[in-house]
Amino acid sequence: MTAKKPATAWKDDSTAPGRPAELTAEQNQAVTDRWEAARAAHKDLDAAVEAVEEALRDTHGAKLEGKQHRLMGLKAFRRKVALQVEDHVPLEKILRTVRDLNRYTLTFPPDSYTEGVRHTYALLHERGYAIVPGSEQNTWEDPVHKAFRAVWQRPDGAARFEIAFHTPDSYWAGTENRFLYDRYREGRLRPLDAEPDETGAEGHEEAAKVLQHQRYSKVPVKGNK
Repeated sequence: MTAKKPATAWKDDSTAPGRPAELTAEQNQAVTDRWEAARAAHKDLDAAVEAVEEALRDTHGAKLEGKQHRLMGLKAFRRKVALQVEDHVPLEKILRTVRDLNRYTLTFPPDSYTEGVRHTYALLHERGYAIVPGSEQNTWEDPVHKAFRAVWQRPDGAARFEIAFHTPDSYWAGTENRFLYDRYREGRLRPLDAEPDETGAEGHEEAAKVLQHQRYSKVPVKGNK
């Protein structure tokens, strides 16, 4: 078997505004190894989430969306880690606590949304998964990114994965807004002491927030049945 080629130093070649992102060869090797472990885990995780979809499809209208995005891209992961390292977060902590390398999206119609989420919890618990403490995030009141998220793992701490719970309409809005949401987040990643952006990026980001909010304002409120 051919040995894997060691990772080299990495630098983001993106031309998007924001801080430059880079990793040393040693850092990049650790990040790549963590990503490879997540990729190796997705087969079992797919089976767990697909079993939830199948069990709740007829009774609660469950649908697994965006399966092609179930593993964060390696470049996106490298950039995410690099920016945190630049903020003086220890690399070991980042790799140990990352929650969304493996991520899934389940949608439920508004009138069965709450019960669908509850049954998902029960079904994953039956398969040996437990909620990662502090991982539940309810952003339904957020004007630019509405969803409920939670992270699961096995008791041994292996193979964390995130599920975002949407209604069909909020998933559609989120999909349409993905590019704008990335632009909005890039604004938060600029150094506080950075010079004003002469390209008008700040204005574009504010416009993105407004457009995102307009899309989400058309999304029906999830039900409690």
